[in-house]
Amino acid sequence: MRAVSGLAGELAARYGADPYEAELTGFLHDVARAQPAQRLLDLARDLSEPVSPVEAEVPILLHGPVGSRQVLARYPWVTPEMALAIRWHSTGRWGMGLLEKVVFLADKLEPGKNGYYQGLEDLAAIARHDLNSAILRYLEWLTRHLIERGQLVHTATLDARNWLLLEQRGQAPHTMDAR
Repeated sequence: MRAVSGLAGELAARYGADPYEAELTGFLHDVARAQPAQRLLDLARDLSEPVSPVEAEVPILLHGPVGSRQVLARYPWVTPEMALAIRWHSTGRWGMGLLEKVVFLADKLEPGKNGYYQGLEDLAAIARHDLNSAILRYLEWLTRHLIERGQLVHTATLDARNWLLLEQRGQAPHTMDAR
């Protein structure tokens, strides 16, 4: 968590987000990560958190939504932007805000994950120059990786990719309702 926190602060400073808020969010982003699959499903139910069919099959994807709810309930100083960044740090989403992008990418660049994302050795270099391109590079790698292995792809990940492509072209509505 500390590595993600530091990286989030660095990316925030580089791209114009609040470094302190990014560091706090990076520190909190995996608050529910250590929960076993059934516990995440139970917590989601207890918190009235909707569970998609993909999340039911891959419950670890619930650690962001569950963690977001937990930190909002526990820490009154957590902003809505921080909660969104925690919620979507695994999948991304359509219309990601700057803090969401920073925490999402910091999570993927964590030094402890070196070698985990084989084929993404250029991600840190891309992140130094273009936040959106780095996120897009990761999302495309992840989608290919999951499809090649016959695994499920969260629809929010596909939405994030499509939104970033449209945003690069200057054609992205911020909300999905405007599509």
